[in-house]
Amino acid sequence: MQGPSALTAAHVAGEGIPTVAALLTAALAADGISNIQGFYHLQRGYSALLPKLAALDAELTQH
Repeated sequence: MQGPSALTAAHVAGEGIPTVAALLTAALAADGISNIQGFYHLQRGYSALLPKLAALDAELTQH
């Protein structure tokens, strides 16, 4: 096999805005559905990001 491995969905947790933003970026590129704990951090630092991603057809839900 050559090249990088494909990203796959995972259950992950982030503590802080930059970490959760990086996890979200990876989750959007991964195959499957990822669950990110600490997602509320994005609402504090990047509240405008979520509607913009939804406008690009990213499927984001909060539980």
